[in-house]
Amino acid sequence: MPAAIKLQEEYGDALQVIFVESQNSGFEKSIGMATQSGWLGNQAIWTNQYLFSAGGNGLPAFALLDGEGKVVLKGSSSSMHGQIKDSIAEMVKTRGGAPADVPSSVAKVYSTLEKGSYAKAIDIAQKLIAKPGSKDTQVILAAAEASLVAAEAKFAGQLARADWLLANGFPMRAQVIAEGLVKGAKGNDDLFGRATGLKSKLESEDLKAEFTAAKALAKLESSLYENGGSSKLVSQLNKLANENAGTPIAKRAKKLVEVAQYSQL
Repeated sequence: MPAAIKLQEEYGDALQVIFVESQNSGFEKSIGMATQSGWLGNQAIWTNQYLFSAGGNGLPAFALLDGEGKVVLKGSSSSMHGQIKDSIAEMVKTRGGAPADVPSSVAKVYSTLEKGSYAKAIDIAQKLIAKPGSKDTQVILAAAEASLVAAEAKFAGQLARADWLLANGFPMRAQVIAEGLVKGAKGNDDLFGRATGLKSKLESEDLKAEFTAAKALAKLESSLYENGGSSKLVSQLNKLANENAGTPIAKRAKKLVEVAQYSQL
């Protein structure tokens, strides 16, 4: 687990580590052990939902999936750690690249999109659609149209992600996404309007209290992951939840109360 957490911290959003409790020890015991061991506080996900067999009966076992959900490797994580690292490095290297056999002129749309330059990527795609050239016209046209759909979908997906984060008590993370969208949307009136609309919503007076509560919760959460649970921390989390009753922050605080209590079992 420490090795997997290290990979999660190294690759950030480019990788998602999911730990699955598969010995029926109970979610509470698993999370308690993870808290005591200092394994929480990163982007790794913990669950007791058994997804599929990683092959064999030994533990720890793993399955490495690519961006399309295809199993790339599976087996014993202890004996295959080197292969896992190499495979992840290769997938991250090509992450966000153009689909296979895409014309070089269209590949530029995807490389621009990967940098978060949504307006520029869409502009390149639209220009190619308007003037695909005299050579391989239909191939370039079809690829450019597909890249335009991909660019617009990625922008919409980021908007939806920010909305989800806000609705679930992560306003500061939503704000980071909004700022990136505003920057990447400049030059495209439609995208820029949608991005600035999100940013304005996050900066509104209505959400000031939520940001204040989120910052307070972040400090308590950090303390939990660094020092483990304690009666004092549980009391502080409950107080924060009660003061912000009915909000996503309160719901998150109550969940952290459970984690803090599990770590004392």
